[in-house]
Amino acid sequence: MVSVGDNYEVLHVRLWNLTRALLMVLGGLPSLLTTIVMVLFTGSSISDDLKGRLLGWTVSLGIAGVGSGWAAARWLVRPRMDAMMRKAQTPEQLWGAIDQFTRRVQAGDLSSRVEFSPADEAKNGPIVNLAKAMNAVVAQLQATLRQIQAVAENASRVADDILGATNEQIATVSDQDASVMQTSSTVQEVRATVTETAERAAAVAQMAQNSVQVSKAGEQAVTEAIDGMALIRQRVEGIADNILVLSEHTQQIGEIIATVSALADQSKLLALNASVEAARAGEEGKGFAVVAMEVRNLAEQSREATAQVRDILSEIQQATNSAVMVTEEGTKGVDAGVQLVNSAGESIRDLANLIEEAAYAAVQIAASTRQQTVGMDQLSTAMNRIRQATGQTNASTMAVERAARDLGTMARKLNEMVQGYRT
Repeated sequence: MVSVGDNYEVLHVRLWNLTRALLMVLGGLPSLLTTIVMVLFTGSSISDDLKGRLLGWTVSLGIAGVGSGWAAARWLVRPRMDAMMRKAQTPEQLWGAIDQFTRRVQAGDLSSRVEFSPADEAKNGPIVNLAKAMNAVVAQLQATLRQIQAVAENASRVADDILGATNEQIATVSDQDASVMQTSSTVQEVRATVTETAERAAAVAQMAQNSVQVSKAGEQAVTEAIDGMALIRQRVEGIADNILVLSEHTQQIGEIIATVSALADQSKLLALNASVEAARAGEEGKGFAVVAMEVRNLAEQSREATAQVRDILSEIQQATNSAVMVTEEGTKGVDAGVQLVNSAGESIRDLANLIEEAAYAAVQIAASTRQQTVGMDQLSTAMNRIRQATGQTNASTMAVERAARDLGTMARKLNEMVQGYRT
């Protein structure tokens, strides 16, 4: 027959092992709670609904742990248990039921209960009270483990939800990072293009400034050419006037030559008459005949000289007429040249105005491209900051993912420990 002390020792050992197993299960709760809280406060990518559910499961898990600990402590610190065990008079059948009960509980069957009747309670009150207390502890443990199992399953689902959300967030962040990198590359290419455009615009502006200077120099040259053509016209007109004066003088000389020629003819005629009269005079007229001959010779020479002078004057007259015609043509040519130079001057002035407008536009384009370069630099800086922020978000999301994985692992371990008991 088994004694009360032996039954008490066996029961105490089995209950202690059961309580220690429960404490091992409950020992994983703080770490699990810590992981859940960390996920709640660091998981910026977790939805508010998911955070609310996770917070509710955390509170339930904490309450379950506190309830189980309270039940176990209440069973362990019952001050009257030893006295009841020592004083109780236990029938063999009741102790056998308690022994089987403790064995099943130790084996993990928390659905087992100590069966007793009202007659057993009246006859063996202390042992029945012990059985009631054991049933109450196991029932509380069963309820607690069910709550822990539910919380563990919910925590596992939460971990899966968090992992799904973080994976989507990581994929989104990766896409954003790729987009930011592509945008940054495009910005750099556009900046290089804008820089090249600015350099070309500056070169065009410089060329336009040079063209303005050249056009001004050309305009000055045209002005000088116009002045030169006017001076040439004045000189040609002066030459023409001089030639006209020369022509008039030659005409006057021609008239004088004609007079001299007429006088020579008259002198010749007079010399001839004088010779006739000298011949009539005979010997007395010989001297006069010699003089008349000399006068006749002089008249002949004068006539020949005037004829030569008349020929020369005729040539001079023809040359002066040709010179007058040439000077008239030259004057017309100078007038046409002045008109052409004036027309060229107008064209050059118009071209100079267009070049100045183009130079101003080129300067404005160069200034605009410089502003675009500054804007592209600012955009590049902003894209770099966005990329840094994306990297930080990715790092935070990875941390949340690791925390969610840890949460899932701990929830599975806790569930495995709870599943060791049949509830």
